[in-house]
Amino acid sequence: MPERSVGPPFDVLLVEDNPDDVRLVEWAFSDMGGPDTHSQSSRQYPTAASARLAIDNLSSVTRLSTAIAHATTTSPDVVLLDLDLPDSRGLETLDSFVSQTSPLPIIVLTGRDENELGIEAIQRGAQEYLYKGDISHTVLARAIQYAVERHEIRHRLFDATNRLRLTNEIVRRQLRNDISVVIGQVDQLADTDQHSDRTIEEILAAARDIDATIDIAAEFTDTALPDEGTEAKRDLGMLIAAAVDRVEQTTGVSITRSVDSTAVGDMYPALFQTILMYLLYDAVDRADPADSVSITAKAVAEGVQLTITNVGAELPPEHQDLLSTATDSGSGSPGDNIGLRLVSLIGPKYEVDITVEENIPSGSRVILSIDR
Repeated sequence: MPERSVGPPFDVLLVEDNPDDVRLVEWAFSDMGGPDTHSQSSRQYPTAASARLAIDNLSSVTRLSTAIAHATTTSPDVVLLDLDLPDSRGLETLDSFVSQTSPLPIIVLTGRDENELGIEAIQRGAQEYLYKGDISHTVLARAIQYAVERHEIRHRLFDATNRLRLTNEIVRRQLRNDISVVIGQVDQLADTDQHSDRTIEEILAAARDIDATIDIAAEFTDTALPDEGTEAKRDLGMLIAAAVDRVEQTTGVSITRSVDSTAVGDMYPALFQTILMYLLYDAVDRADPADSVSITAKAVAEGVQLTITNVGAELPPEHQDLLSTATDSGSGSPGDNIGLRLVSLIGPKYEVDITVEENIPSGSRVILSIDR
């Protein structure tokens, strides 16, 4: 019985400077249901009914610098990386590739049959290690499948760890600080029969912060490890409306909204509402006057562009960096905006590109670009 093809067609990047080894890999792929290769020996491969997995495209480059540029612009599904190249040799090749590209499944190729080298390569970020003398279509297919699966598992564990670390920080810092305020103010009230409106307001404000922080922590941990294929999705227009309504209800501020009908109708993960909600909360906090916050949605060539604008204070540079770069947001100073840090973790998960611009006459424009 033919083996079942696993997963969608893969886009493979081969980084190899030896023409014989390039042909070896191309030969291995030729029995797998073959790609339209872009190596120097361009050729079409026949389709094999017994393919373990489908290979859509094989691109071959000979230098590490070219491989880094290719991976940065096209993001292949898997990388076959030779360690000894004209511009880099040994495990430093792997180190340089890993440090200068986004996380990708990497299979290290080497002419040296050394287990120790393979173990160290995996410790440094590779998912699999192949001795060139062992390459066949079956071995290569299995290695690609395992590398992609291991990469996905590692990515999920890293994502879950970030979420749990941030939740732990929310509980330790934010809740503890707010509870300390409540306890301190209540102790003062217990020692005297007199109290001021300011004391009551401080207690109420701390209590509201506790309530909001619990909501954030609960919402975040509930999505730490969503079941594959079961993640809730809703119409984008509904997500925008729900986020705006929630912020208006909790702040008492009126938010202007302008949503192009061509920009809505597609289904997006429910966590998009969380992203919009905390960006709106931040905009309201910086707005002067309070009702100067707006959100717009319009269709663009690549998908949809959402813009949240406020008049008043600009988004601080450290918060702009937080939103504009996908970093390990699980660590940070106590003064960090927890809501924005939440956005910085959720956004990259769904490939939301966030940029921040200066608003005229004052304030900031936070622009979210999402693919359809």
